[in-house]
Parts: sequence; structure tokens; C-alpha cells
Amino acid sequence: MLTKNFYGLFLLSFFSCQNSSDKTNKNQQNIIFKDSSGHSIKKEDLENITGKVNYEIMSNQTIDPKAISLHHEARELGQKGNYDLSIAKLEEAIDIQPNWAYPTYDLAYTYLLKGDYDNALKFYKKTDELEPKGFFTSKTALYTLEGEKSGKFPKGLYVAYMQIEWTDDVSEKMKIARAITEKIPDFPPAWKDLAILLDNKIERLKAIEKGLSKNPDADTKGILEINKAIILNESGEKEKAKKLLGNLIFSPDATISNVELAKFTLKSITADN
Repeated sequence: MLTKNFYGLFLLSFFSCQNSSDKTNKNQQNIIFKDSSGHSIKKEDLENITGKVNYEIMSNQTIDPKAISLHHEARELGQKGNYDLSIAKLEEAIDIQPNWAYPTYDLAYTYLLKGDYDNALKFYKKTDELEPKGFFTSKTALYTLEGEKSGKFPKGLYVAYMQIEWTDDVSEKMKIARAITEKIPDFPPAWKDLAILLDNKIERLKAIEKGLSKNPDADTKGILEINKAIILNESGEKEKAKKLLGNLIFSPDATISNVELAKFTLKSITADN
């Protein structure tokens, strides 16, 4: 009787260990990335990732409907070129909801369109304080306008650079990006855009490395690294690509948009695993 019980316990223990081992192996197989600090990413962590950030709903606070209405009015006025009226509406919205970054960001942008770079810089700084993990292009705007103020970059560079975004003509985008990288080679955002626009993989990688070597802002750096990872993957260096993306995802300096796009890229390159 003792022998029979012992045998039953042995079988129970054996299958329990086997099931535990199977679960461990399955968990390990699902791990896409793991760093030396113990951070890891599993396939299921990326299932619902789209690579997009909805800045309108990212705030953890409840936004006053009146502030939302004023913000919408201000944006409509700004699109019509009524900048002063737009500024007044944005200031009202900020008074009602001072910790909501969206009207502050749009206020900075409106001052930029007016050519008032000092106020644009002031409110991009405020946006960055409200959303330190990034808000639209606030990191790049702040980086460039601070560079203009210090003399590192020529006045008006950020507005000139924004022409790339404002035009839908790809050849015009390329023309502007090339012109800026040739005249102001120490400006990383233009290298980022050039790398995206180029077709040749070798030229793209050269533009990426140029941008990374010029001490870019956090958002620009993240986009450059994501594009570098894409090229590494296309070149058969998937593990290097995964490591670059994983390290970016867990970097304390990465912006929220960097993290989401890096996760989406990681999801894409590991989809066939």
C-alpha cells in the first residue's frame, strides 16, 4: 500500500513538474525582448499596439467642456489666419484648464506662425513642462527654437523646417530637407526627414547616422533609431533591430510617440516568428 501511494505521488509530481516546465518554455518563447535590467516584452504585450498616439485623450484629467469649445474655436480661427483672435481664445481655454497641454501647444504654434519666436519658445517650454514625455512636435520645436535663441541655429530655421510638413509634394519635401542638411548640417531633424524620404538603403542609413551624431532632441533621436532598426531588419540583422527597439521602448528619455511606434515596429518585424 505504501509503495502504491508512493508511486502515485511520484507520477503526480512528475506531471506537475512537466506542466510547469512546459509553461516556462512557452513563456520564454513568447518573450520578444529582454534586457539586462530584467525588462521584457512578450508577443501579447504588442497585440493591440497601433503605433499611434491620440493626444486628445492622453490627459488623465477631466477637461472642462468650455475649455474644449474655446480650443476648437481657436483652431478654426487660426486655420483662417485670424491669429490674434485665436490667441485670445486659447488664453481663455488655458485660464479654465491650465494643466491641459493642447491649448498651450497650439498657442506656441500660433505665435510661431505670427513670427513671434520668443513667445513661441515660451509656450513650447510650458507644453514640455505639462507633457514631459512629448506632445506632438513639442520636443523638436523646443530644441530648435532654443538653438535659434542661443545662436547655434539661424533665426527662422524652425519655420523653414516646418515647410517639409506643410507641403504634400514629395519632391518639394526632398528639396527642402536636402537644402537644410547642406546649409545647416548640424540640424538633426532635417537628417531624420531626409532619411525617411530617401529610397536608397545605404543613403538612408548614412542620413540616420548623421542625424544621430548631431545630438538630436529626444523625439528626433527615437525616430532615427526606429528607422535604423527597420533597415537592420531589412538587411537580415533582426536581433540587432529588436535590441535597438527594445532599448528605446524602455529608455527613460523616449517620448510617448517613440515608444508606441517602436512597439509597433517591433510587432511588425517579429510577426513571422
